[in-house]
Amino acid sequence: MRSAIVVALPLLATVPCLATEADSTDSTDPPAASESVVEDILDNPLADDDYTEERTCLRRREIDSIEIIDESHVVFRGRVKKRVWVNQFSQPCVGLRRDMVVTTRARSGSICRLDAIDARPRAASPFEPAVRCYLGGFEAIDDVRVEAMKRAVDEHAKSGKAAGTGN
Repeated sequence: MRSAIVVALPLLATVPCLATEADSTDSTDPPAASESVVEDILDNPLADDDYTEERTCLRRREIDSIEIIDESHVVFRGRVKKRVWVNQFSQPCVGLRRDMVVTTRARSGSICRLDAIDARPRAASPFEPAVRCYLGGFEAIDDVRVEAMKRAVDEHAKSGKAAGTGN
């Protein structure tokens, strides 16, 4: 039994040396492959769109109001922390105008992608047909970008009218 212990002791003494040697080579010489990956990431940054937060549903109790931007976009304003989401329809919703009143058509406690919203003029009768639009995904956005979207839509509309009156 004593001979087994005596033989094992010199073997155990060499193990920490091997571990220290392996650790020192790993820390001083990182693999070339990882350097090229980091360089590739830094040389090809993601677009701003890749950093957006998108959701497929919003809970009804999260929503304070719905604002129409144009025939392709609506903005959902949240109650908590004044969150704002923009929703782009998969197809333009012909006849949708900013001054319309929006109602939701979701059957559950959430409003989700592919659910519909209905919009009617403010003075319309409840029996008058509504403009129906089908929702896309909900992208978090800030108020500055919402205002920029509104200005862009207004400028586009003015330039279209000006071009149409010149002919």
